[in-house]
Amino acid sequence: MPTFRNHKSSKISRKTPPKRNLLIISITLLVGVISVSVLHAQPQNQWMHFFDNGNRPNYFFDVFYTAEGGYAMSGSSYFGNQQTGFWLLVADQNGDELWQRIYSEERYTGVNNRAMSLIQDDEGGFVLGGKIHDEQDYWFSVLRTDAEGERLWWRNYGVPGWAGECEAVIELKAGEFVAVGRNGDFQAYAVMLNGDGDLLWGNFYDEGMWFHAVREVAGGLLMSGYDINRDAWLFKTNFEGEFIWSRSFERGQLISLISCRDGGFAASGSRSGENGGWLLLRTDDNGNELWSRTFDFGGRESSSCLVQMWDNGFTMVGNAIDASGSAIIRTDAAGNEQWRRIDRFERERLINGFKSVTLAREGAAVVAGAGILQDDDRSSDGVLIKVALMVSPPSIVFFSPDEPELTVLQGDSIRFIVQAEDMQDDSLSYYWTLNEDTVAIDTSTTIIFEELADHIIECFVADGEFADSVQWIVHVEEFFIRSFEPESLELIIQRGTEIDFRIDVAALEEIETENSWNLTYRDQRQEEIGNEDAVSITFDQSGRHQLQAHISHEDESDEVTWTINVRSAIWSWWPSEPELTAYVDSTLEFIITPFNEESDSLAYVWLLDDEQLESDSTTVSVTFPQTGHFEITSIVHDGNEADTIRWAVDVEEWSFTTDETDLTDFPTSPVLYPACPNPFNSSVKLSMYLPQEENVLLSIFDINGREVVRLIHGDVSKGNQTFVWNANNFPAGVYVVRMEVGNMSEMRKIVLVR
Repeated sequence: MPTFRNHKSSKISRKTPPKRNLLIISITLLVGVISVSVLHAQPQNQWMHFFDNGNRPNYFFDVFYTAEGGYAMSGSSYFGNQQTGFWLLVADQNGDELWQRIYSEERYTGVNNRAMSLIQDDEGGFVLGGKIHDEQDYWFSVLRTDAEGERLWWRNYGVPGWAGECEAVIELKAGEFVAVGRNGDFQAYAVMLNGDGDLLWGNFYDEGMWFHAVREVAGGLLMSGYDINRDAWLFKTNFEGEFIWSRSFERGQLISLISCRDGGFAASGSRSGENGGWLLLRTDDNGNELWSRTFDFGGRESSSCLVQMWDNGFTMVGNAIDASGSAIIRTDAAGNEQWRRIDRFERERLINGFKSVTLAREGAAVVAGAGILQDDDRSSDGVLIKVALMVSPPSIVFFSPDEPELTVLQGDSIRFIVQAEDMQDDSLSYYWTLNEDTVAIDTSTTIIFEELADHIIECFVADGEFADSVQWIVHVEEFFIRSFEPESLELIIQRGTEIDFRIDVAALEEIETENSWNLTYRDQRQEEIGNEDAVSITFDQSGRHQLQAHISHEDESDEVTWTINVRSAIWSWWPSEPELTAYVDSTLEFIITPFNEESDSLAYVWLLDDEQLESDSTTVSVTFPQTGHFEITSIVHDGNEADTIRWAVDVEEWSFTTDETDLTDFPTSPVLYPACPNPFNSSVKLSMYLPQEENVLLSIFDINGREVVRLIHGDVSKGNQTFVWNANNFPAGVYVVRMEVGNMSEMRKIVLVR
């Protein structure tokens, strides 16, 4: 069933019919007459409910259309001795309360604890973001519950300060959660969390002061708010939270952000200055402004939320402080105002105003906020209002297949089904098109795909004046990857995790495909790892890896690519081999490079078998005075995250004979050992062995052959020697280490990553 939910885009594609079908469908008034029919009309409420909790002040800050067809609201409610907690209330499709919960803890003693945003997750539970107050500071806080409202976890993130607050939270298609807002003392902040609330990453952004909203978009995340100059602001990152682009507009702020069905984004908020008022901004996919509109109420006002309506127009809600009320504005698709209204609820001033708006299944706006009734004790209540549509279009309530994009084999057939309803009980007509040619006029049709091509199938449902539609894109192939595991193409795992990858190939009988699996490591090194339908890989190195499953036949091919982000407190280690051999009384150096060398939470523990060694740094030197089997363990802690590396060391007696082969462990000429770690992200250790004291030139060259650093040029003592290159001020890329000793030179490639 197609649903409309804030924070997540509907899969249904809605558009006007192609021109060649207008005479057949007879709906030439499809969109154009809408502006005329509702211009300046103020629709009445279909219903309005006030919710309280023992006649104490209560506020709604967000509303979400649930998978069950009802509504969930988050906000703030009083309890106990003048304390407030996160408030979650769930209502049915008519706005009648089903249940409510207040979430609190003794350590949060303030009166400003509030849940500013919520979503229903894919498991039917709820995730709430907001702020809590301890005895001194505010915290950026996220709470998760199950479908019955039972708390699963409640975590705080970032640093405390007077401006800590989570303003918005979303669930990604891959299953993680992203929450945004501000933290510390007024700095834009975003986090990615796994399903247990563990922090995958958390970033402060110096460019901005506040994030109000976030959406998952192609290639990453898009946030809105205002920047360090207090200008309205859009900010895009990848899924690791790394900057891609930002756009600043004139003075003001963007509080609500949505993806538009016809591409690009819309945002609402406020515009500052002489021409201030509610701001409605429309951009393309890259955040470039297409147009903006300002709506004036004569004083201090701001739009707090917007939704796109069934005709691609917009409904905005917010406050109109100087007009003593909360306001709703309805526009057409170009942002031109159609009507506005101010609600006062029989009181000269409405508390907090309208904060959020979502869409009911049939396309009506449902608004949440807070207000006071005349016969109340002047204590505010949560308010939920359903605004009646002036004219309702047909609404598609079911369609099959439920995926908008399909791939089939040549000669396959698909049965398409659509069911719709009309609020006015008008009779409905169904029109099916295949590549814009009408093929059926029933509630279902079966199409056989004989031609190798991409086909567009669309069903229009019309009541004689308005229409709704759903569209499918069908790719017809001789072979393709029908399914794959894991289904998520963006994986975040811990180091050491083994994953089974599998593809299911569909092909015509006469087609025999060739399979290949290619793994690209974090240093861009590539390896072909199989040609079957499945592979199993253990990821021992932290960082970003890619795995591609590729099938081909003659000049055609299909592929699927997974990106695997391997999380770990450890980036690399030396020696790189887990099993080592040493001689009695020899000394080995063990080195750990942490994933985040700048972290203030790093702690190191080194063990020789079960006995803790004295080192609490990234390195330890161990002397082995006797033969036997030993285990060296390094445990690295970075906050709540920990990781472990182990080496097995087999210590043997020295053995000298007249056979020269017994002396092969002692180099007779200078040796430049592999760099450690490699790749590296700030500093790298370069080790060499000299059989005697020598004059050594050790240099670093860039990819163009230019010497960028000369680490040593002079006499170096015999034996094992180690030098460190700190590359913090150098760009990422490939470099070459060259050691020159007399007439001999040796080179090693190293990779600097960021």
